[in-house]
Amino acid sequence: MVAVTATAGAAHAVNGPAVTDPALAFSVQLKLGDSVKGCSGVLVNRWWVATAKSCFGATVTAGAPPLATTATIGRLDLNSSGGHVRTVDKIVPHPERDVVLARLAEPALGATAVKIGTTPPATGDALVAAGYGRTADRWVPDALHAGDFTVTAVGAATLDLTAVGDATICKGDAGGPVLRRTSAGYELVGLHHTSYQGGCLSVTETRRDAVETRVDDLAAWFTANTPIPNSLQVSVTDTRIGVLRGDYGTQFKEGGLSAKWNPLLADAKDIVVAADRIGVLTQDGAAWVKEGPTTATFVRVQVNVKQLALSGNRIGVVTNDGVASVKEGGLSANWIPEHTGVQQVAVTDTRVGVLTTAGVAKVKEGGLSAQWIPEQSGVKQIALSGNRIGVVLTNGAADVKEGGLSAGWSPQATAGVASLVLNDDRVGLLTTAKVAQVREGKLDSPLINEQWNVRHLSVSGSRVGVVLVDGSAEVKQGGLSAPWTPVW
Repeated sequence: MVAVTATAGAAHAVNGPAVTDPALAFSVQLKLGDSVKGCSGVLVNRWWVATAKSCFGATVTAGAPPLATTATIGRLDLNSSGGHVRTVDKIVPHPERDVVLARLAEPALGATAVKIGTTPPATGDALVAAGYGRTADRWVPDALHAGDFTVTAVGAATLDLTAVGDATICKGDAGGPVLRRTSAGYELVGLHHTSYQGGCLSVTETRRDAVETRVDDLAAWFTANTPIPNSLQVSVTDTRIGVLRGDYGTQFKEGGLSAKWNPLLADAKDIVVAADRIGVLTQDGAAWVKEGPTTATFVRVQVNVKQLALSGNRIGVVTNDGVASVKEGGLSANWIPEHTGVQQVAVTDTRVGVLTTAGVAKVKEGGLSAQWIPEQSGVKQIALSGNRIGVVLTNGAADVKEGGLSAGWSPQATAGVASLVLNDDRVGLLTTAKVAQVREGKLDSPLINEQWNVRHLSVSGSRVGVVLVDGSAEVKQGGLSAPWTPVW
């Protein structure tokens, strides 16, 4: 038999009918090494994909994948725009079997994960094999394919399969799911390992048998090695800390770093803490804000929201149709539409900034009816604080200006910036290499590397907060050389 590992040309699929059953949308296509190799896989939770260890080479160690890897999840037709496309930032190989777990850099929210079977198939059982590998007539198909197989033998770590009809497992199918049909849906019992590949394009072999890697007895290993991060986001002020947890709940604490956590809203995707306000944007697009004491009640201030911004007396939102609106004063104040065609809004008590879908950063100062001033083009993020305006450009450079809207820009980094945060006299940069850097005081003061392996960065006048890629939230209080305190 021949391994069905990654193949040149990013091949895609089990030789069988193209799949239309949405119940198989947990299937994953993997591209490795600038798309020159392809494998298949299966989503086991919103952060993790299971596939064949052999996709990543003869010797595989835990850590960053040896080749840049992209996972396309929940897209039965690869020409469609549904599902998710995520990069893989970590792999965990099984010590003995041809199985590896691949962590997504960002979760596949809303995607349905496969159920892991916990009982072995028996000889004679009918199983379904799926994958994105080569077919009989296509080197690079554009859809998930599936075929039926029968179990001919069950080993300690493998399953022997024989094809039903013209089904076969081809190059590029490695790591794809082998599934048992149940009354409740599909269960994962194996991953593609080796096959004779009879019937695959450019293969002269006629046999269609395959050997699969069993996973039905690996449920405990899967659970132990597919953790959901503790935290996804942190937001700090000098007296409060808010956290978006890995389970999408939110919480905050007031006072010292060891103060007690208070639960907020569930099913969230963003948390913003500013002055005496706490804002939570939930997954259904509702923006909730509470003001004043920690016992205050949340008020739903807007719906159909994709981004929320807060200051002490302003709330800004961008709706799903790209309209930026701002309200000033109390939580029940009226909304003022500010701009259309917007991807991001930023607010302070005296300024409003928008980033248009065309990449133009604009700022107005004073009242909400003030005139917009274009500040910079080629922008992917805007930030405001006091009399400072910051932008991250599409080329990864970061600039900040201080003073009036017509002040000159001060370069903060020439490349490699993923995001920028401003607060008081601090500038925080999160680099594409996941390094959190902060400078304090003048815009030309030294940048201090504060933490490495960072997913999210927040700063206030006396605090720096980070969420590490592995999920822990840490905060330091005082100077930039203060020690880190794990808070969640």
